[in-house]
Amino acid sequence: MALVNQPAGKLTIHYRDASRSKGSTDFHFPYGTLASVVFTAADLLSAALNAVTGCAIDGYTISYTKREDTPAAPDAFSRVEDKGKFIFGTSNARTSLFSIPGILNAVLLAGGEIDQTNALIIALVAAVVAGDLVFCSADGSDLTALLDAYQVFTGTTKEQRP
Repeated sequence: MALVNQPAGKLTIHYRDASRSKGSTDFHFPYGTLASVVFTAADLLSAALNAVTGCAIDGYTISYTKREDTPAAPDAFSRVEDKGKFIFGTSNARTSLFSIPGILNAVLLAGGEIDQTNALIIALVAAVVAGDLVFCSADGSDLTALLDAYQVFTGTTKEQRP
């Protein structure tokens, strides 16, 4: 089992028309292309597209995708609606959060809190806030420490019912 990259990354240009409807155009680039090179090319491409569209260009998204080549089977009773919510402090005194679907019961305490002394949680937090890694809040601020972590449940859609 290994995460393997797709042969190409994707650049999506986002448009908005006079009625506020959204549209997009996808372009692909070789997976090994550095993000800084793609950003420079995307800026030039956006300018060229602006010249030929009556829509407003709202921005673009660059994505690199990796997929598991031999995906493991999920735990028998795992549910994406059963989430672990993690709230991190940031260097600009704000917070940033993420949720993990199908949180394991083994990392939960009796009241629904996530056990921050559990070795798996300690490793996860280290992977998120380690000094040399690139993760940050949506506003670009460094993540400094885990402030809170607990279990939450979201609604089940018809398609998710067992």
